Amino acid sequence: MGRSYLLNEYLVIVFCVTLFGLQHSGLSALRIKSRIIDKWGVSAYANIYKVTSIIALVPPFLSLNFWDWFYFIRSLDPLNLVYFLIAVTLIVAGATIAVAASRVLSVSTVADMRTDRKPELVTGGIYRRVRHPLYLATILLFLALIALYPFPRIIVFSLSFCVYVLIGARLEERKLIVRYGQEYLDYKKKAGFMLPSLRKR
Repeated sequence: MGRSYLLNEYLVIVFCVTLFGLQHSGLSALRIKSRIIDKWGVSAYANIYKVTSIIALVPPFLSLNFWDWFYFIRSLDPLNLVYFLIAVTLIVAGATIAVAASRVLSVSTVADMRTDRKPELVTGGIYRRVRHPLYLATILLFLALIALYPFPRIIVFSLSFCVYVLIGARLEERKLIVRYGQEYLDYKKKAGFMLPSLRKR
């Protein structure tokens, strides 16, 4: 398999992830989100978001091709076991963070961006320490995927998504500053971006 062929495969993966990013960020844009919610309601927006996200995820997933998903179970290579344990640790950490975030940030809170009411800035629970715990959880899960399947395609796929998550988080910051103004700027001084802030409060 030539280098140019592999490079093309990796570029396809990055391209597919980019398309997903455009869908995700596009529907998350305040103007588009508000229009959909004002016209059809929060539940309609949630359904549109879920369906289009699933559709947008199909090309990146298919771009990986198929391999033996359970290769590490049959292999007795100690290194595979180390990778597996690292992956499990990252998955548990990511899931724990996601659960902690979901306790204080409901789907309705995320979706409800209507202009007829002032949204609430969530700063309780895990959000006291980090501003984007769900983004952090997502990155941990993609790093776990690399540890579980340390193959070039998976590495390119996961790192592409990690880059998008970081970009998405920055875009989210801009929207939150527009939405909450000084209240969010003050909050930024207290909570870290994705890791707890080391500043003294």
